[in-house]
Amino acid sequence: MRKKLISFVLFGALLSCSCQNTAAPSLPPPKNDQQDLSGISAGPALRISIIPAESAASLYGRLLPLKYSLEHTLKRRVTIKIAKDYDTIIREIGNGQIHIACLDPSTYCEARARYGEKVIPLVKTAKQEGELSRSVLIVKQDRGMEKIVELKGKRIAFGHQRSTFGHLAPLAMLKDVGIGAEDFAAVDHFQQEDSVALSVLIGDHDAGALSQLVAEKYLADGLTVLKKSEEISRLVLCASRDLSPATRELIVRGLVAPPDAPDRERTKDGQIGRFTPAQDRDFDAVRVMIKNLSGKNYIEYGPNTIKVAILPLYSAITLFERYDPLMRYLSRKTGYEFKLVIPRDFEEFVEVVKKGNVNFSYQNPYVFSLIDRTVRLTPLVTTIGEEGATAGEGAAGDRFRGVIITRADSKIRTVEDLRGKNVLVVSAKSAGGYLSQKLFLQQRGISVERDLMVREAKRQENVILGVYKGQADAGFVRESALEVLKGEIDMRQIRVLTRTQSLPNWPFSLCGKTNPSLVKKVARLLVDLNDRNVLGAAKIRGFRASSDAEFEGLRQY
Repeated sequence: MRKKLISFVLFGALLSCSCQNTAAPSLPPPKNDQQDLSGISAGPALRISIIPAESAASLYGRLLPLKYSLEHTLKRRVTIKIAKDYDTIIREIGNGQIHIACLDPSTYCEARARYGEKVIPLVKTAKQEGELSRSVLIVKQDRGMEKIVELKGKRIAFGHQRSTFGHLAPLAMLKDVGIGAEDFAAVDHFQQEDSVALSVLIGDHDAGALSQLVAEKYLADGLTVLKKSEEISRLVLCASRDLSPATRELIVRGLVAPPDAPDRERTKDGQIGRFTPAQDRDFDAVRVMIKNLSGKNYIEYGPNTIKVAILPLYSAITLFERYDPLMRYLSRKTGYEFKLVIPRDFEEFVEVVKKGNVNFSYQNPYVFSLIDRTVRLTPLVTTIGEEGATAGEGAAGDRFRGVIITRADSKIRTVEDLRGKNVLVVSAKSAGGYLSQKLFLQQRGISVERDLMVREAKRQENVILGVYKGQADAGFVRESALEVLKGEIDMRQIRVLTRTQSLPNWPFSLCGKTNPSLVKKVARLLVDLNDRNVLGAAKIRGFRASSDAEFEGLRQY
């Protein structure tokens, strides 16, 4: 009872601090610095609002450098307020009641979906070494939890349901290891991330979801980070369309100034960080996460958009980081806007491609052959040197393979021992997580359908986790997938029983009606591609010209 009372007092203090301070008070200049107000116009102030993700004191502290930087750039007074709630800030930026909104990516996507081009992205926090731009799952140090899979059945605290770092990204991390909201004993949401951290510290919740930026403040008090998400830009500065184009341009130029420009000394320790220009398409990965987790579709494609569907082998953020540079490269070279389409799973990918809703597709060879049986696909190029290639057959070349795994303490020692055993596979449509192993075993007189008890797990990670937790005797996964869960489980408990059949690497294919001259140009651009930044992001060596003949053998399966 006493603990609950302490919890109530702590949270009440924090929430009242945020909700009552919705208008900016008079703020003193930074210590040891007197803000030069000479030349500042006496006219209307530029009004900035920020989502209430942290305590009022923290947010004002972080926004002071932004306020002074903009006043220096614009020669105009700047006022700051913390929005009452997420709905309020979305409405105010859409209706022009404020000039600038500091949003997180998912809130920006919602505002843009609701108000369209009335909400204009200006800049986003840049990704750089040491920047705290990740979501994290936290626990108390003395709880003894070390892996994300141990959270199942526990009590968890999330941030606001519209928050990228307190809700969306954590849900995606949990989904990747097969954990949903229904798998927790209790799920609660707080408007402020500080409240999440405090709830875990006092024991009201076993785990919490929040931004790394806020979590860092409480690590010395006994919190520890269980899992970090991929990097996501923490803040998006959006302008109301009512703000003049000239002012918008000045703001962008002022915030994307060189590192040695004035006011940069106050951007350390998570204050405002470095900014980079923002485009609406920068947030498509977040839109995919929202769609796959909630069903809300904020994704839009313009009339000049060329859509490229990609098989969802990894998370949306990872896929965008790898392949969006390739899309931008093709956009620059062709004059069209190339954008990724990332379906929820293998089945949705097949449906999207079969319906002709995309112009090109990038998939494993087995899915290519399955679709090609009913809908004509034309392989344009084949991938060379995909990530995860190891010494041996197909290393760094245009083929790849799967592996069969067991627990290290399993009594299964040869492929013959697999007969009658429970085996997890990714999907019957997976090349590295099913077909490669099926062909390999077939050559040794073992029928996957007849001799094994097979269950689909949908994701490479789920197969590895299932074997690790003893839910299956063995698993079929792509060879490179063994790297995915190194930080989540003790991989010493996983043994590779054998490496299996090599297959042609992923083809980039034509699917649907597309200008023939554009198709030829895309194929040529991919074969000639030697941009190290683009290839490095995709973790491949390049592409080579492809033909139907190399995939003919797969069509019989």
